[in-house]
Amino acid sequence: MTRSATRPRIGIDVDHEHDGRRWVYKLPTRYVEVVIQAGGLPVLILPNDPRSPDDILADVDGLLMTGGDDIHPRVIGEEPGGRPMRLLSVQRERFVLALAASALRREASFPILGVCLGAQALNVAGGGDLCLDLYSEGTALHEHRSGAEHSVLPEPGGRIDAFFGGQPQRLVSHHHQAVRRLGAGFVVDARAEDGVIESFRDPQRAFLLAVQWHPEAQAASRGGAVIITALVEAARRARACGEREQ
Repeated sequence: MTRSATRPRIGIDVDHEHDGRRWVYKLPTRYVEVVIQAGGLPVLILPNDPRSPDDILADVDGLLMTGGDDIHPRVIGEEPGGRPMRLLSVQRERFVLALAASALRREASFPILGVCLGAQALNVAGGGDLCLDLYSEGTALHEHRSGAEHSVLPEPGGRIDAFFGGQPQRLVSHHHQAVRRLGAGFVVDARAEDGVIESFRDPQRAFLLAVQWHPEAQAASRGGAVIITALVEAARRARACGEREQ
């Protein structure tokens, strides 16, 4: 069997935190399940992998950057300033930002999906910044935290617009931070009804999409499994093109 006939390998980065007794790796099983259901082969990426991010990504056909806790304000040149936050472990923060930077350096055919923290890490790696707390900064008018359901409005003609069938969707999110200024080359693909950026993409890449909601946790919605399937299919196409060029 040729490699093109096998499932595309989708890298999924794993969280790293202290559970009160010990350091553990953590990943909601839904990330793995939806990738398998979409026809992909999940490849778990650990934050203490001894390889460089470039070498790690050379071994997969696409990347799914997962959710997690907060990037430290100093990464974008700010201080905590009393904002509520739960910080990533230093090891995962360094790794996820390095992984995002490496992904953005890869050829434009390499597909990338960022979810929640993954979206924020891609934006920071791309030169953008973050709203560090939507509520203390007065940015959000609606609830985005703890599984709140709110409307997401796609930008006409974008990738999310196609997934949504041109209509706003009610989706569940779990974030108190969000993209503020987009990194170079990124464009808004959807906003919440209060104007918070909920999705962005890079129109110069075959598939780079970042979303603040969790598609893996609401697979039946128009913002769910269809997005994971699009990532897997983009990885399949990219691998097939690469094999033809060899």
